[in-house]
Amino acid sequence: MAIFFVRFEHPDEDGWQRWLGPHVDWIREQVERRVVLASGPSLGTPVRQGLLVMRAQDETALRAILTTDPFWEHGIIENLQITGWDPVFGSLKEFSSTPGEVELDALVSRPTPGDHG
Repeated sequence: MAIFFVRFEHPDEDGWQRWLGPHVDWIREQVERRVVLASGPSLGTPVRQGLLVMRAQDETALRAILTTDPFWEHGIIENLQITGWDPVFGSLKEFSSTPGEVELDALVSRPTPGDHG
């Protein structure tokens, strides 16, 4: 399973308030399924943002999961950003490809997005 940071905005305040309850129920369900590892709102931003750490087989599978969120279903998610992540250290290291075992040289030599070898 891959790990992803997911960020999106909610510029529609009325829609956000209307669908918050069903969205929270959806989050709780995804937490139970261990798809959502962490979730919460941004603080101090001019537009509401949701920030999530999620697990899925790949980005295609992740996007399919996201489409079941009531916020998505009702069109109040904008500026969706999905970033793959490898949590090598810390409380989420159990989800890493190499939990806590990476040498500095291995981190430096990892490909960055857009690298083609």
